[in-house]
Amino acid sequence: MGSVPAFLLKKLYVKGSLKNTATGFAFTIQNTLAPGTIVDLGSLQVDGVAYSPEQVKVELPDGRIVSVTEVTAQSPLRFAVGDKVTIQVEGTPLPTGAHKLTLSPKTKEAGVLEITAEDTIA
Repeated sequence: MGSVPAFLLKKLYVKGSLKNTATGFAFTIQNTLAPGTIVDLGSLQVDGVAYSPEQVKVELPDGRIVSVTEVTAQSPLRFAVGDKVTIQVEGTPLPTGAHKLTLSPKTKEAGVLEITAEDTIA
């Protein structure tokens, strides 16, 4: 577990950003803490269901979309303060109602972080 307190990590999640898409669902993370270097986007769970890395893509601040498998120590994702990334998940859209999300990226600076959030699909 990283050294960043959970209450600060919760602030990375953009409340109200969870939306269903034509191919699954998406949500947004915004860096409000400090510059970081993501070397592995780690695991993603929604309501206790794990999604494979092959199902997850990231829309970068410059508009490029990359698979999470492309984010590595050799090809890290620089995450400046103010940067927003949208996590896109291919699969079944989420049902209406509340959902719990857990994302566990690994950063060069703080190790593995556990970002948890709750949001609702209207």
